[in-house]
Formats: sequence, C-alpha cells, structure tokens
Amino acid sequence: MTQPSNIRQLLTDAKLGLLPHLDDRLSEVEQYMQQQENPQFQSYDVQLGNCTTLAANEPRPQITQSVSLRFFMTGSTKDKLELFLLGSELQNTVDAAVFEWSNREWHQFEKPLKRPVTQITGGLDYELLENPADSCRVIIYREFDLIYPVAF
Repeated sequence: MTQPSNIRQLLTDAKLGLLPHLDDRLSEVEQYMQQQENPQFQSYDVQLGNCTTLAANEPRPQITQSVSLRFFMTGSTKDKLELFLLGSELQNTVDAAVFEWSNREWHQFEKPLKRPVTQITGGLDYELLENPADSCRVIIYREFDLIYPVAF
C-alpha cells in the first residue's frame, strides 16, 4: 500500500475528498448554530459499511462501498421541536453537499466515481440525556453508496 487507496482519496483528499467538502459546508451550519441559544452541534462520525466488488474478472472491477454519516445535536428538552427542525435542515444541507460533491467528482477527467450518488437514506433519532438534566440529543444519520473502479 504505497499509494492511498481509492476510498481514502474519495473521502479524505484535500482537493477532491467528500469529508473536506462536507466540512466546508458544515462550517456554515456551525456558525449559524453558535448564534442560537440552546442547540450545540458536535463533530460527526463516519462509518464504512458493506463493501462489495462486482465483475472481478473485468479490466476495471467495480466497488460499492456503503458510507454512513452521523451528526449529533444536544439541547434542552423544551426545545425538542426546534432541534428536530434544525436536524431536518441539517439533513438537507448534508444531502445537498453529498450530491454536489459526487456530481463534481463524477465529471472529473479520470472519473474516480463510476456514477454519482443517486440516493441517500437515513433519519432522525431522539434520546433523553441524564446529565445535564432536561437535556436531549438528536442524532441525524445519512447513508449512501460510493461506486468506483478498483483503480482510477
């Protein structure tokens, strides 16, 4: 492994990667949330799920990698509706950033993505927290597949 893997490049490359692109978009959300009194935005989590390789005998086999993103907001239980509304807005922002990034990457000369992301699934979860009292956390999760050739 002398060169970064394709998935590493797709996710973390400073110029082409999804995570730097997402970080730029989320910095705007964080600035907005700092202006609000109650909700606190926490760093997000990336998880890689199922990974399959298709057409292994072809010159350029195709890999499908499932990617899950989880975002966390905490606030007061009395502001539950506001947290859900902010969570919904965050979902839209994340989805737009992923679609924008994947369309841009798909149009690159070497086509690092076999095709752009076409579907994002996920939702919102809510949980009460014991410490501090009367606080809650909203968890926003988004899942999608990255499809790319073994080598690009």
